[in-house]
Amino acid sequence: MAAHLSALVAVAGLPFGHVLGPLVVYLIKGHESEFVGEHSRASLNYQITISIVGLILLVFAIAAWFTLIFNVAAHAGHGERLGLSFLSVWLAIICGVLLIFIVSIIFIILGTIAASEGRPYTYPFAIRFLR
Repeated sequence: MAAHLSALVAVAGLPFGHVLGPLVVYLIKGHESEFVGEHSRASLNYQITISIVGLILLVFAIAAWFTLIFNVAAHAGHGERLGLSFLSVWLAIICGVLLIFIVSIIFIILGTIAASEGRPYTYPFAIRFLR
């Protein structure tokens, strides 16, 4: 359970805490029990995957930001239409980030419940860095 719940440390504001929590559990307890190792690897793989997705979204957000700024500067007379597209892109980005955040918390809770019941859990999408 600790491997899954420790991923929520990032919610408290610790940068990369979502990766560090499962990593600590994996390094300390992962070799004592196959069950703990399996859950900590699953949690760690998922958190690394989420980090990669987050970095990709950040790159897209920055690219969208600069693209829209350059378009607004180039078409100064059409500010209302570009302003609306600017707002639409940022609302889509914010909604995407919130959706990923909420879905991630749901998956973490499902993993925690499975671990507490003694069942294995596989995150719906995760790159398997650790096997």
